[in-house]
Parts: sequence; structure tokens; C-alpha cells
Amino acid sequence: MVNQRFNLEDYALPMIISQQARDIATQFALRHPKGGKREQVYLNTLAVWGVHCYLEWMQIATELEASDSWNPIIQLCANVADLQITGVGRLECRPVREKQQIVSIPPEVQIDRIGYVVVRIFDNLKTAEILGFVKTITQEILPLAQLQPIEELLVNLNAPQRAEFKTPVRLSLWLIDEWEGLWQSISRQPALGLRSLSRGDEDFIQGAKLIDLKMQLGSQSVVLWVALTPETEGQIAVRVRLYPATPDRYLPPNIQLILLSETGKILSEVQSRFQDNYIQLPRFRGMPEEQFSITVRLGEASITERFIF
Repeated sequence: MVNQRFNLEDYALPMIISQQARDIATQFALRHPKGGKREQVYLNTLAVWGVHCYLEWMQIATELEASDSWNPIIQLCANVADLQITGVGRLECRPVREKQQIVSIPPEVQIDRIGYVVVRIFDNLKTAEILGFVKTITQEILPLAQLQPIEELLVNLNAPQRAEFKTPVRLSLWLIDEWEGLWQSISRQPALGLRSLSRGDEDFIQGAKLIDLKMQLGSQSVVLWVALTPETEGQIAVRVRLYPATPDRYLPPNIQLILLSETGKILSEVQSRFQDNYIQLPRFRGMPEEQFSITVRLGEASITERFIF
């Protein structure tokens, strides 16, 4: 049943569109004649990429290259934005632009789909929002108000509602400007809009990652911020903060940011209060190959990210 009280603004999942995604979209678009087809392919590619990254973060396997949306011949012949989910089927990822209140569902994608996700692409082409999900389509024009929250997709996929990150993020790669997974360099992606960064923070090597608290902790999205400063004898100093994803909002009260050793011992922790712009752990240091974890916790739910120097 459609949730008529679903509020897009409250449940939309903000995302950064990486430079890699924009490069791929441009490459695909330039294969086609000038005009509407190029824009169509470009936006479809960004929408598919965004949903792919979200599902990857939720540990749901996808196959981009097996999707029709990644096939230049099918791109030319049809308006497709599908993403192949391993062992499940094709999920359609339809883009909309800023201020649009409806989404068009082409006839060619109204069959052979396990569902439809709508992604809003902002005019700067650097940020997006996953707006919601519907399982079936009965009309070519779908009002956005009829979307269900994106967690309904995970319910349909029987996906776990808790994500643990088992592969450590190698921080030494950040020092040579290499980034893995959904981590982004702040210098490249300032669109996260972290309002409490100061001029002194610009001296650090900064990475950030969006965490979807709507799915995991039942509240809102936040940004995990990690800053590195190389020091003598191979040591690296680390600062860790947690920000609200929307600059004009505050962190949920009582959300915890916890530093753990490689063995799981709690080394330090902080907790948000009412109307905190961000929270920060005390600065710490590590040597090459040392590991640590950062946990974000609210109530009984938690998300843990592992790191290695």
C-alpha cells in the first residue's frame, strides 16, 4: 500500500555524485547524438550509479556491466536506467531534476523490473537524493508523493537492516589521494556542506562518508569525517567528527561516537547533546599497519567502520 503520509524532504537520502560517476556519465553521453539523448543517458547513468553505491554500502551485490543501462546500443534504442541486482533481477533507477514533482516511467521499463527507485539530481550535478521506492507501476506518470521510503526496497530484497563494515579502510592511501568505496575527499567534494569546518581544518587530509541513519539508526543521515596529519617517524595523527548531513540541522541527541582498539576495547567516546552541530573524539595517533574502529551508535543500533594506518 502506498504511504500517503510519506514526506520526501524528511526521508530523502542525500548523496554526493563522485567525479568518477560524472566521468562515466559523460563518456556514455558522448557516444550518442547531440541533444536530448545525451542528457537522458547522462542523467540515467548518474541515477543508476547512485543506487549502485547505496546498495554496495548496504552490502547488496550489483552487476553494473550486466545492466542494460551500461550497454551503449540499448542506451540509444531505449530510455533505460536499470541496475542488475545479483541473483534478484533488474531495479529501475529513474532520475528527476530539481523541483520536479512527477517522474516519467517509459513503457519499455514497465516490465521485467523488481521495482523502481527515484533519484533527484540537483542542478549542480554534484549532489543527489534517493527519494523513494515503488514495487510496481500502473501508470506512465508517477507523482513523487506516491513513493514509499527507500527502506521498503530493502524489505523487498530481504536485506539485513544492520550493516557492519568488515574490510578496513586503508588510510595510507588517502595520503596519495586514493579513495575507496564511498569515502570522498572533502577537497574534491565540498558539497557535503560541513558547516563547522574552520580554516585550520584545511591543512588536514580530510575524508568523509555519508551514513544513512534512517535505515540504520532510525533518525537521519549523518557524515563521518576523518582528518589525517602525517607526523614524524611514520606516525599519523587522526581527528574524527560526526556531522549532520544537512548543514542547517543538528545531530540527533544521545548519538555516540566511539573509538575502539583493534581488539575491541573502548579507547574514547563522546555523545551528542541537544542541538550539537557536531561531536569530536580526542585526537589520537597510529603507526603503519595499526588498526582501529569507529562506531556510531544510537540506542541499540550501531554502525562500525574499521581502519588501518
